[in-house]
Amino acid sequence: MKTKKIISILFYVIAIGFLLLYGVTEILPRISLSEMGRLFLLCGCCLFLFIGGMIWSKTTNNNKLMKINLWIFFTLYLVLLITLTLFDSMWGRNGFNLMNWNSEMLNIYIDNSLNLVPFKTIGGYISDMFSSLTSTSTIFYNLLGNVVCLMPFAFFLPLIFKKMNNTKKYLITIVCITLGIELLQFITFSGSCDIDDIILNTSGAFIMYLILQIKSVKNLIRNIFLLEKNEVNKKQIIIISVIVFMVICLFALLIKVREKFYNKALDEHTAKYNFNIQIIDEAKATDQALEKFYEDELYEYYFSSIKSDYVYAIINGNEKYLVKDLLNNNPTEYVIKIDGLERAGLDFIKINKYERINFTITGKVIYDSEIENNEILEIKNPTVKYGIEETEIEVFIIPKRSGKSKLTFNFYNNVKDRDFVGRKEYIVTVDENLKVKYEEL
Repeated sequence: MKTKKIISILFYVIAIGFLLLYGVTEILPRISLSEMGRLFLLCGCCLFLFIGGMIWSKTTNNNKLMKINLWIFFTLYLVLLITLTLFDSMWGRNGFNLMNWNSEMLNIYIDNSLNLVPFKTIGGYISDMFSSLTSTSTIFYNLLGNVVCLMPFAFFLPLIFKKMNNTKKYLITIVCITLGIELLQFITFSGSCDIDDIILNTSGAFIMYLILQIKSVKNLIRNIFLLEKNEVNKKQIIIISVIVFMVICLFALLIKVREKFYNKALDEHTAKYNFNIQIIDEAKATDQALEKFYEDELYEYYFSSIKSDYVYAIINGNEKYLVKDLLNNNPTEYVIKIDGLERAGLDFIKINKYERINFTITGKVIYDSEIENNEILEIKNPTVKYGIEETEIEVFIIPKRSGKSKLTFNFYNNVKDRDFVGRKEYIVTVDENLKVKYEEL
């Protein structure tokens, strides 16, 4: 008996080692673990706790330690759940954003991370499965991950709290938990606040609850984790196991089907974007004058002489088109952009259509902008270049109508905490001809 108790204690020591390692990875910023890495450490901890508790309980003929283990497992699961939903930096989540809450961050979050339309996100990912280059792991992380993440509640709650064996009370509890998680994500600007998450979380937790409440399954679980001796219908267990196996096979088949659609989308993408292109200039004697052959939202593009009817692009060695036709009215399925033609050797002069503001800020910063009167102007195409000790920023000022407006740029030195480090302010004047002038305050 003494030997078995020593072995039990040894298993508990190993479990504590797993738990300490998990804590170190969470505390030290230089060490980061993926979701699977965290799950491995916590599952390893729980496994050794379970074995140690089982040996001790069978030796002493008392299952009290197994009940304590259940509370420990439940606590570790809650720690993992809270970490992944609120504090997982790998997914851009930082629960401490609450300390820097402001109306601007709220507007950005609402625009980019809030969804109140049922099945919008779910439908988007299902559509992506059959037609997009979105990675398979991203799709299944968001769909299957949301279905699975609250399933452990179906295991823990009925075992720990007797009232949770009531279906209605359990369902109400799960809905409250999912609403609470989404509300916390909204308040802290962590992750996304999505009604589809509530649908998937609740559905997964409820389906698992219905499975685990089947009498034979329920008795089997209590026999394993509480060392009880309830009667188990083996035939029923076999049928359930076969159904679970079929679901796993169906999931594997779904992944295979997804891979085929992904490869098809990849081939189409490759055909559109990865092609060989060669510039041929067949112009001979031409008039020396600028000739505009293309313009986009911000720039006008000119040849140095009158030759737009003689400059061709040869695609994949056998398709010949005028450059101006490719850019202005692309007759092909290829995605043609001016910078790609420039890399292929197209020579041109680029002229700005609008006024630009350029400035350099010491250190690596991010910024936001404020326009006093949006009816007079807007800014577009912000370009940020990071140097070793400074940040270069350039924006275009697009006039809308005549008048004056104050334009402000705020700078922050931390993406997560947004520590304010400085500000630049300009008075922008737009005349009746929509010409722009600006002066720094």
